[in-house]
Amino acid sequence: MLPFASLTSSRQLTPDIISGLFVAIDNMATIVAEQGTSTLLQDKVVALLFFEPSSRTMLSFQSAAQRLKAGTIFAQSASTTSFEKGESLEDLIQIVNGYADIIVMRHSQPGSAEVAAQVSDAPFINAGDGGNEHPTQSIIDSYTIHKHRGRLDNLNVVFGFDSLQSRSIHSLSRLLAQYEGNRFTFTGPQELWPSSELLSELRAAGAQCDCVSEVDYRDNFDVVYVNRLQEERFADTTLFEANRRKYRITRDNIEGCDALLLDPLPRIDEIATEVDALENAVYFKQASYGVPVRMALLALLLGKINL
Repeated sequence: MLPFASLTSSRQLTPDIISGLFVAIDNMATIVAEQGTSTLLQDKVVALLFFEPSSRTMLSFQSAAQRLKAGTIFAQSASTTSFEKGESLEDLIQIVNGYADIIVMRHSQPGSAEVAAQVSDAPFINAGDGGNEHPTQSIIDSYTIHKHRGRLDNLNVVFGFDSLQSRSIHSLSRLLAQYEGNRFTFTGPQELWPSSELLSELRAAGAQCDCVSEVDYRDNFDVVYVNRLQEERFADTTLFEANRRKYRITRDNIEGCDALLLDPLPRIDEIATEVDALENAVYFKQASYGVPVRMALLALLLGKINL
């Protein structure tokens, strides 16, 4: 079990919890490699409510549930639910409580995860609430860093290129800020630097933070973490169009860099395909960790395993 009933923010993920989670994730990865499936959740039903587009998150949660023999029920857009008729989120969640043992939700509204978790009797997992947070992605990301770098402290990390609107960057930076000695460099157009509120929060937690328009990736970084410009979150697409191809990792500017190169994906313009062949480009391996990570979370929140 976890010390909370629902996961809505990476702020809940302390170093002690992350350490225990990594053991559980390793155990789930062993199940997948050696057995393929387990009957751990054969008596459970997982509700997957995805009101924003998703590929990796939705499919990996579905795979995680099926590998643990759980049943699944789906709603994959607002138009397929009674939202279309004006039903409130609170009412929908309470209805789904009667159909499933745990709820996983993605929603376009920042803060919707907290609203849903507060009215849910079943454990609840935030699979992304607008541009706010994506805590399960931060577990995948930190797990990847630990697997390939062996630590989560004393890291020199670059975040690009839309730190203002990327929920993945928000969640990972909040998680890593809890570890000693971490330094964050946020890069991209100045208009897309992190909010002053997030920077203050990270600095208060002990992280050193800088914002710059450009970086040299060979400058002693441990991790380069990039995410696409969040096209769907721009009120004015002029800024998006002006920068979508300006900020881009190519073989020329990354080759010779020892940093671990991560991207929560989907990839649009931010990384050239020629970079895929480099040993430190591990974003596809990063995506594959989504299944054991989400297997562990489902099992823990449903009380089937302990930290």
